[in-house]
Amino acid sequence: MSLPAQLLGAEGEQKAKESPPTDEKAYLKGIADLPDLTPLLEKQGILGEYVAWRDGYMKWRKGDARGAQGENTLSDHHKRSAEFQTWYPTVKTYSFRRTIAFWGAV
Repeated sequence: MSLPAQLLGAEGEQKAKESPPTDEKAYLKGIADLPDLTPLLEKQGILGEYVAWRDGYMKWRKGDARGAQGENTLSDHHKRSAEFQTWYPTVKTYSFRRTIAFWGAV
C-alpha cells in the first residue's frame, strides 16, 4: 500500500491524483480537507524538528531571512583573503606547498 493510501485511505489517494481546483474557495476547501499529520510526526519522533523548520520557514516567508554562515559579503572576502595570505604570502610559497602536498600524497 502506498504512503498516500496509508495516510489518507484509498479515497484520499484518488483525490490526490485529481487536478488542483482553479477557484480559491475550492482550493481552500482542499487545504481544509488535508489530514493532520501531527500524531504521525510525534510517533516518528520528528515533531520538534518539523516545528523548528516550519517556524523558520514562516519567518523567511515574512521577510525575516538570514544568510547562511559565511555569507557572500565584502567583509568575509577580506577576512578570507587575510587568512589565505597568512598561509601563502606569495605565489611562490603557494606553488611550493601545493607541489609538496601533491608529491606527499603520491
